Amino acid sequence: MNDFLENNWERLTSLWRRPEEGELSQEEKKILQQQFEIRQAMHGLESHRYDVDNAWRKIQPKRGRKWMLSVCKYAAMFVLGVSLVYVATRPEPEEKIVRAEVIKPGRLQAELRLGTGVRLALNEHQGVYSSENAGVEIVNDTVAGKVSYHVNETGMEDSLVFNTLIVPKGGEYSLELPDGTVVWVNSESSLRFPEKFTSNRREVFLEGEAYFEVKKDANRPFYVHTEAGKVRVLGTAFNVCAYSNDRFWQTTLVEGSVMINQEENEVLLKPNEQYQIDMETGKGELKEVLPELYTSWRDGKFYFKAYTFEELVGKLERWYDFTMFYTNESIKNRRFSGVVNKHESLQDMLKFLEMTSDVQFNVKGNVVTASLKNTK
Repeated sequence: MNDFLENNWERLTSLWRRPEEGELSQEEKKILQQQFEIRQAMHGLESHRYDVDNAWRKIQPKRGRKWMLSVCKYAAMFVLGVSLVYVATRPEPEEKIVRAEVIKPGRLQAELRLGTGVRLALNEHQGVYSSENAGVEIVNDTVAGKVSYHVNETGMEDSLVFNTLIVPKGGEYSLELPDGTVVWVNSESSLRFPEKFTSNRREVFLEGEAYFEVKKDANRPFYVHTEAGKVRVLGTAFNVCAYSNDRFWQTTLVEGSVMINQEENEVLLKPNEQYQIDMETGKGELKEVLPELYTSWRDGKFYFKAYTFEELVGKLERWYDFTMFYTNESIKNRRFSGVVNKHESLQDMLKFLEMTSDVQFNVKGNVVTASLKNTK
């Protein structure tokens, strides 16, 4: 699949970069057809099949090759990273390009709150800091978006001074804990942790979402505390999504093993499994999943599988720092699947969504209004 996407990316970009005018060849039409169908068979979902020839007959007399090149541009972009497939039943879409201010993607930014009350804007301060806690050195790399804690031998006594890494809306940052564990903290999230761990256990407190690669230490289990429960590990890679305003709390295991403690229940996870808690009912569910659906944000992508538009927007709002309003509540239930490059502008995504659905968007500042197109 990846080779197929890369090959079509090269072919499509060569099409929309060509300056000459003219009618599309059959090969060019075929490539565009492939892009709209590329996710059609994904996980058994049914998607709308586009009649590309009919579409060209409608738009070529009006737009010519320049407009087609624009379509190729956005189709190519979505093959690499914004390949959304609209899977709701709707009328054939009308062409309407969004003309609005560009809403840029998020960036590496976070605030570090020390136990002394000092606040450091990590994206603005490169360098090394000495904590008032003996033997603790804090190193911040603004280019990599990573802050690291180093403890020397004199700093191993059992004393706890907590710091908090706070990542705002439209941000992300990573953290190396004093034991070598690395944590990627997502937008609108915070992680509270000690500057140095005690001799018998390691504990952190999460609000929001983070991906953990825990350093193995059989003598000191690692705990992630959240509002819904805690995760106990010895050494493993996993993702925890525990936003307070989300209905579902999820722990997804990539490798190793973790134990979920929910009140009096204990659930052991194996790789490619997820434990999900419905925060409204308190009911837990263990299921097999594709981990990339829940961890791809760390690699610069959003991966959606049959997400409702409302669910999709919930993810994107945190990263792009915008607010969505709906003029028609039915829009929230449209379903999408695909892979989104999180480093593209929101405007590029909206343009493609308009071309492939019956939804149109109006952007003013950081407020986006979604409405249904007039289908006369």
